[in-house]
Amino acid sequence: MERIILDVDSAGDDILAVLFAAISPSVKLEGVTTCTGAAGPIEQVTNVVLNTLALAGRENIPVAKGAWRPIVGNSREDMQAPVHFEKRLVARFGDRLKKFNPPAPTPTNKVIDKHAVDFIIDTVLASPGEITLVATGPMTNLAMAYLQEPKLAANVKRMVLLGGNFITPGNITPLSEYNIWADAEAARVVLSQGVETILVPLDVCEDNRAAASMLTRDDLADLLSAGEHPVLTMLQDSFPIYIDIWREFFDLVGFPMDDIITLALAFDPTLCTMTEPLFVDIVLDGRLARGQTVAYRGRQLLPGGGPKTTRICTDIDGRRFMKLFKETIALYGKAA
Repeated sequence: MERIILDVDSAGDDILAVLFAAISPSVKLEGVTTCTGAAGPIEQVTNVVLNTLALAGRENIPVAKGAWRPIVGNSREDMQAPVHFEKRLVARFGDRLKKFNPPAPTPTNKVIDKHAVDFIIDTVLASPGEITLVATGPMTNLAMAYLQEPKLAANVKRMVLLGGNFITPGNITPLSEYNIWADAEAARVVLSQGVETILVPLDVCEDNRAAASMLTRDDLADLLSAGEHPVLTMLQDSFPIYIDIWREFFDLVGFPMDDIITLALAFDPTLCTMTEPLFVDIVLDGRLARGQTVAYRGRQLLPGGGPKTTRICTDIDGRRFMKLFKETIALYGKAA
């Protein structure tokens, strides 16, 4: 059983990742830490996690509120664009957008009295070499933890990080993926630590080459037979709009499961084909290229580079992943 800290920004697939981790027999979820990102302010992000764990019946899992802004970040207008992009969808989807990233109601459960950065440091150092850090949003919390505690890197088992793009066009600029772009400085800190890392780029998530790994209405229909549970009811009610938006706005065959794929790789890395360990750097300059992920391959004349500890996912066994996802989420029906 893999011991995991899950760091999220509570966009739609983060919700699925929390639900997946909370019931997976392959995961011991040590805690969930939150970071401002695609879902909006830190209060929204954290309340979504608390409500999701309550829905799953796992209020016992610690939740630690983390970074409310990037280490450096981009302009305020640019940072808010991913949160408000649904304004571009109103004419097509109308009132159905009320189920897309809705304001989270006030949760009944509470966060722990410890910042996410301190929770990460304390949990890892208490169990050296046993904790895997899984980050599915901007990497601000992880970067601040590494900067605050020099001993952290030597005690992390591994990292599995969602971010970047190498073949598939970016979703913020043509060169940049959101999680990296949102806090490029943090990503650069995290990827330079020399920790064994799996990097999950858009190439294996948000590209129709990975279509078999995407959530469709057929998959939701399959879960109808899993039984009755508030989690299963919520999926049927909330996720059709996500599927439709990604089909019609992003031209994908379904809703990409970026965050759940990232989590699943923490305990089953055979789901993806990967490169050999490489050094991955982050472009910090300019508007178009800022946040671009650059893998050091081949031989270059100018000096540069860093620790070759990051394996980049290049392909995914989408059918096996989706089977794993549905079988895991169906456990809620058996637990009811």
